[in-house]
Amino acid sequence: MNYVFVDDCVILRTVPDGEIYRHALNSNCAFEIDKTHEFFESGWSIVVLGRLELATEDDFARMQYREMPTPWAGGNRYMFIRLPCEHVSGRRVIGHAR
Repeated sequence: MNYVFVDDCVILRTVPDGEIYRHALNSNCAFEIDKTHEFFESGWSIVVLGRLELATEDDFARMQYREMPTPWAGGNRYMFIRLPCEHVSGRRVIGHAR
């Protein structure tokens, strides 16, 4: 999933005929972002909850001077959706160096 974090929203880029757009738009959704560091056996995980909706003109204006979510996979991924961060939770796991 290609995403960027803009102010208080996660902006996602997807295909207009995909599962996310067809089944999740205008629904309460969760988005999880994880990062691990294998050598230090540590990482973090954040979960954002909110109602998934179409990106707004204001979102695009705020992204104007930032990196846009760029897709790796093929296909026409011109649909931008937003997940307002209504609830954010997470945890950090700290291990030890080898």
